[in-house]
Amino acid sequence: MRMRIAATIVLLWVSAAQAAAPVVTAPGGTVEGIDQGPTQAFLGIPFAAPPVNELRWRAPQPTARKQGTRKAVEFGASCMQSWPVQSFGPYTTEFVDTPAVSEDCLYLNIWRPTRARNLPVFVWVHGGAFLGGSGAVPIYNGKGLAARGAVVVTINYRVGVFGFLAHPALSAENPRKTSGNYGLLDQVAALQWVRDNIAAFGGDPRRVTVSGQSAGAASVESLLVMPAARGLFQRAIVQSGPGIAIGSPPLATAEKGGLAFTKRFGDLDIARLRALPAARVQAEMENVLGTAGPDGGRPNLPFLPVTDGVVLPADPDDPRAAMASQVPLIVGYTSDEALAPPPANVADFERHVRNRFGASAARLLELYPHATNAEAMDSARVLARDTYMAALVLWIEGRAGAGMPAVFAYRFDQAVPVAKPPSFGAFHTAEVPYLFGAMDTSLRPYGEVDRRVSTLIQDYWLNFMRNSDPNAAGLPLWSRTPSGGAGVMLIGPDPVYTTAVSSPQRLNALREYVAAGGKLGLL
Repeated sequence: MRMRIAATIVLLWVSAAQAAAPVVTAPGGTVEGIDQGPTQAFLGIPFAAPPVNELRWRAPQPTARKQGTRKAVEFGASCMQSWPVQSFGPYTTEFVDTPAVSEDCLYLNIWRPTRARNLPVFVWVHGGAFLGGSGAVPIYNGKGLAARGAVVVTINYRVGVFGFLAHPALSAENPRKTSGNYGLLDQVAALQWVRDNIAAFGGDPRRVTVSGQSAGAASVESLLVMPAARGLFQRAIVQSGPGIAIGSPPLATAEKGGLAFTKRFGDLDIARLRALPAARVQAEMENVLGTAGPDGGRPNLPFLPVTDGVVLPADPDDPRAAMASQVPLIVGYTSDEALAPPPANVADFERHVRNRFGASAARLLELYPHATNAEAMDSARVLARDTYMAALVLWIEGRAGAGMPAVFAYRFDQAVPVAKPPSFGAFHTAEVPYLFGAMDTSLRPYGEVDRRVSTLIQDYWLNFMRNSDPNAAGLPLWSRTPSGGAGVMLIGPDPVYTTAVSSPQRLNALREYVAAGGKLGLL
């Protein structure tokens, strides 16, 4: 008798758990998600057909509507990339872990408050140098941000050779006579899916903010100039991206590089190249990545968005590029973005400045003191920061000149805590776990100050998602950056509105370097 009662209780408990699973019916189909208490998650929802076989190196195609209810309870595969990714430098596991890879990878994930209704929508485009990444990286977990009043969406898109191979034969078969940019078109397809379906999840399709960091930020820059993305979002946030100087080669250059890559497989036509196992194509790309970059210093990034004049009409990093989407912006960087170690002594610093800045080096060496090794190391850090912050200022000036309605600039200044030295400060990607509220204390000793900074950046971002303005009562005032201005909001333990570059003289020197043909950025 007791066994029967116990079995009945178990059955009732299972039935109740199953009944509690959230179910949403949208135009794209019915999905069953996960109840997380104050939030609900819907993971691994396809937004386009699997880009495999004949669909490899083509624009994303619509996915067939699934009959019945789809279980949306686990992440979809990551797009093809080097996998698994090992921790390195400041990037502990929560910054790099992704699901296993597959060409069948065009999935998105949604988190929403349990009683979501007409909430702003935050669409996140992951980073990864256009070579890797996933919408399922642990620091992108949308539960914490969604709980504060937004519908959060993270997306996958094709990367590397699968996302950005340009080739003369691919251009010839395309009615628009272009190739490459499949990864960017994936992002557009995801935004179209959001437009058509997000209301069923409690999101407002008229208040969509698209945001990304690093390559995700460069992607958002691209979306801003792409005619295909016009009308799909109403606000944009570019984190560690404006003036990043990754580059966007013209179609002819990209086609030449693509032709050289495919020659590594012999004289195969496009049909046979599409039939190659994805793992073999990926392995050959990794062989290419092992070679030195074009100038011996920068990393080798052979597959990037292509300035083809069609999908991507202009280099999005160019401050003068015409904007297809005139939307309010938040743009900025972290305080310790530099991706290379600083010079160790006076001679190394002088050598670095001369190599990096050419004819402008003498003026910059005057402005950045370096009489001692300690002084040289400090100046190297400040100069590295000033370089990308000056790029930010020039990018904003260009956008303001193009008629952008509002730009709010920032610098994130909270050092990510470490269990033991060394500290990497507010490194590249440092702000992301604070934004999502995904601060895993089992991996890092996050404390009360970190939680305050997390609340601050979430408050600013949520206000912007709602109203196109990060400001609200009780928050330090964040001024717009006017045309020709150089102010940024310092987001950290002591938030304050301050100058972007460490002195006006240094900003002018870097401005003169650009006017003479130089290029600023992270590297």
